[in-house]
Amino acid sequence: MALHGEEQRRLSEIERQLAEENPRLAQRLAELRPMRIPTVVLAIFGALCSMVSGLFILVAAAQVHSGFLMALGTALASGVPTAILWRTCLYRVR
Repeated sequence: MALHGEEQRRLSEIERQLAEENPRLAQRLAELRPMRIPTVVLAIFGALCSMVSGLFILVAAAQVHSGFLMALGTALASGVPTAILWRTCLYRVR
């Protein structure tokens, strides 16, 4: 959406004042890129797939009494989704 001349001038003035008052914040805002929706969708899909597969492995591990499968299922059901979502949130903040 294009801004009118007066709005654009006022926005430019605010940007200039911000750069003078807090150059570090102005630099971070200039580098800020909006996160694409497909990235968020892929992160959520990956986390859900990992949780579902981890739960299936946990059920199988309970049936065969395997400690290794228990650890693998726990990591897939909780650790991997947490890491994916944490990384996605960090990417969004930067």
